[in-house]
Amino acid sequence: MKLLSAIAALYVVAQTSSAGAQTVSGVWQQIDPDTGKVGALVTFAESGGIYRGAFSKLFLDPGDDPNPLCHKCPGAQRGKPLLGLTFIDGMKRSGLKYEGGTILDPESGTLYSANMRLSPDGNALTVRGYVGLPLFGQSQVWRRVP
Repeated sequence: MKLLSAIAALYVVAQTSSAGAQTVSGVWQQIDPDTGKVGALVTFAESGGIYRGAFSKLFLDPGDDPNPLCHKCPGAQRGKPLLGLTFIDGMKRSGLKYEGGTILDPESGTLYSANMRLSPDGNALTVRGYVGLPLFGQSQVWRRVP
């Protein structure tokens, strides 16, 4: 019985450690909540404890500009290509939560406060942009690209 308890305890520690080691770094499918279609691939990277997300592939409709620019983006990002554009910035990790960052809506040029939450298995990411309090916002669930 003690051996069984020890094995169970080791399993729980191993599961907790692997979940704790999982980060948002990597490539994610940005899924439009209205259509269910993948709109873009987003690549997250970490530098100095800050996580940033940039468009790494765009899924455009036929007839769309093949190299769209961010005409309404603020500051130095105005007029830059959407492909490669960092639109999520300043995210700080605390376990499975990422907070203190911003997300840019390139269609309107609006910069929102943002937070994110990684699922325990590391395959789903809930991204929330908001004004003021997180209660006043919108979320999307993205899927990790294997």
